[in-house]
Amino acid sequence: MPTYEPFDWYQTPVYYDIIYDVDTKKDATFLEQCYAKHASRVVEGKPLNILEPACGSGRIMAELASRGHRVAGVDLSEGMLDFARKRFIDRGVKGKLQQAPMQAFDLHRFPTKATLSPNPSLKGGGFDLAHILVSSFKYLQTEQDAADCLNCIADHLRVGGVFLLGIHLTDPDDNNRYLERWRAQRDNLDVICTVRTNPPNHKARSEELRSRLVVRDLNKPVAEPKRYESNWTFRTYSPGQLRSLLRKE
Repeated sequence: MPTYEPFDWYQTPVYYDIIYDVDTKKDATFLEQCYAKHASRVVEGKPLNILEPACGSGRIMAELASRGHRVAGVDLSEGMLDFARKRFIDRGVKGKLQQAPMQAFDLHRFPTKATLSPNPSLKGGGFDLAHILVSSFKYLQTEQDAADCLNCIADHLRVGGVFLLGIHLTDPDDNNRYLERWRAQRDNLDVICTVRTNPPNHKARSEELRSRLVVRDLNKPVAEPKRYESNWTFRTYSPGQLRSLLRKE
């Protein structure tokens, strides 16, 4: 059996980014279309103020900024934020970034950095659109943290704005194990990512996940690939549990 080196998924942003960046343009278009369909006071062609808690490597932020939107993001990982800052510079776009948890951030009063652009219109609940995708919301382990996150986002949105939440829901009767696998290439790196989701603990509302990466340098075809493993815990939500949380907040 091959040996996998333990690693922090979010401290290797380049591998994370190679896997998820494949559908970035589609993700950005989806966000624009959802806003156009569900927001009030839609002005065609007007740039949006867009907020992304748990923004990760900044892939969606940079794409939206390249389309003329004004973007701001929050993430706990300084490594991810550094990667996002470099991406902004490489693509010639600007955005605001803050290192903070997604349940406790403040982008009403934000210090300007050299790589970021001031945007007074983002003050006082000035965001048109906010989004948390790829189940990042499920990192919040308690009902209070989840509620705080929703309320913090609501405080930053304008009246009539839109919040998109993308998560995998859990069927209370499903006790199966699932595997998801992606493969992508960039800059002579071939990355295979396999995520295993173990059967949920319905009473504790938790599920254990394991991510394994196999990274090959295409310039060294005979070399042994690098193998990495990361483990984490998600909070589970049935459809009813999610509706209950949203109703309360």
